[in-house]
Amino acid sequence: MNSKLIIISIVGTLVLLFGGMFWLSRPEVKPEVLATSVGKLTATEQAYDFGTVSMAKGLVSHKFNITNSDTVSATVTKLFTSCMCTKAGLEVNGQKWGPFGMPGHNGAIPSIAAEIPSGQTGTIEAIFDPAAHGPAGIGQIDRTITLEQNGQPPLELTIRALVTP
Repeated sequence: MNSKLIIISIVGTLVLLFGGMFWLSRPEVKPEVLATSVGKLTATEQAYDFGTVSMAKGLVSHKFNITNSDTVSATVTKLFTSCMCTKAGLEVNGQKWGPFGMPGHNGAIPSIAAEIPSGQTGTIEAIFDPAAHGPAGIGQIDRTITLEQNGQPPLELTIRALVTP
């Protein structure tokens, strides 16, 4: 009777093992996005340098202008930053989304569906808090703001600063 249990256990383990390997090896199916059905966002500047900023003087911000340079609408699906010291917001035709921060810092970054019509512009406002890291945050910083757009590679913008007390 013990040998029957051992054989059943071995067969069950083999079925689970091969079934798991088969399931993991199946090809990933990705939805197809036609290049002609999405717009393309570009920025007039990719980076901004605040120069020297003082922790004592508080927040600094900069607005990046983005444009849909395609003939069809573009959709912003997510906006997030590379560090908790930086937040970013999006404004298009008077409608605002955000501010959004670093993924995982205050939960997941929510999906948005901000449409920018063909030829239209929007603004990404980057807000940097030089005091966010305390005394350990003194020195040169580089932070990234990432704008994900439906069907296109992400648009990345960079801010730089030399943080002083």
